[in-house]
Amino acid sequence: MYVTSVDKVEEKELKLEGAQGVKVKYLLNEDVGAKKVQLRLFIIDVGGYTPLEKHKHEHEVFILQGKAVVRGGGKEVMVKEGDVIFIQSWELHQIRNVGDKKLKFLCTKELFS
Repeated sequence: MYVTSVDKVEEKELKLEGAQGVKVKYLLNEDVGAKKVQLRLFIIDVGGYTPLEKHKHEHEVFILQGKAVVRGGGKEVMVKEGDVIFIQSWELHQIRNVGDKKLKFLCTKELFS
């Protein structure tokens, strides 16, 4: 078993083309023994956004704080604290902070062997 506090996990800038003002904490990952799913905490500055991308792994997202516009499935949807989002494999998607405070959300990522 592995237990830690979110405050003890290092925050890293997401350095991907098309991302702005995005930081991430890799809460559970391969380094701690997670072999199938990674759990990440994203923090997006006001006006910031993730890259517009698509990939093999799906996402399950839970909004902890703030407001965002989520682009995916050919549409844009406003989401807020308490909302959950499912993004399918190969679905083009982006999350943009449109609120007046930092956007925080938990997001899973499937790990492939």
